[in-house]
Amino acid sequence: MISRLPRPGGRFAGQVESMAQGVAQRVIDLLVESLDVNALIARIDVNAVVERVNLNEALDRVNLDEALDRVDMDKLMDRVDVNKILDRIDIESLVKNTDLGALLASSSGTIITEAVDLGRSHAVRMDDTLVRWASRLRRNHTGPAHPPESLSAQEEP
Repeated sequence: MISRLPRPGGRFAGQVESMAQGVAQRVIDLLVESLDVNALIARIDVNAVVERVNLNEALDRVNLDEALDRVDMDKLMDRVDVNKILDRIDIESLVKNTDLGALLASSSGTIITEAVDLGRSHAVRMDDTLVRWASRLRRNHTGPAHPPESLSAQEEP
């Protein structure tokens, strides 16, 4: 009887191994089909998983430049709710911590000075234009036209 048993590595052993692999594959397929993935995920302790992960090591592997190159900034900005951001700003605190009165006085003083300078500049140009016109009109008369004495004295430094 011992002589009838197949020797290891013989033809019969190959058939048994092939059958065992087929059975194992079928068992795995049945297990996966019956598995409730949601129930499995619910049983995972996420905190325990996170504790085992070394975030610094993971972040060291990330190439931020490459990641940012892949970001569509227009699409990102479309998702930003500016009104929600502005609602979070404490305007009263901002004004309280800023010398708004001095800022307004400084800016309005600068604006008034610039407006006066602009008005003076226009007046001088208008005066020059009037002198040229008067000079043209008086060509046939004696002597060139001059600006009045009071204006000449004001323009000289």
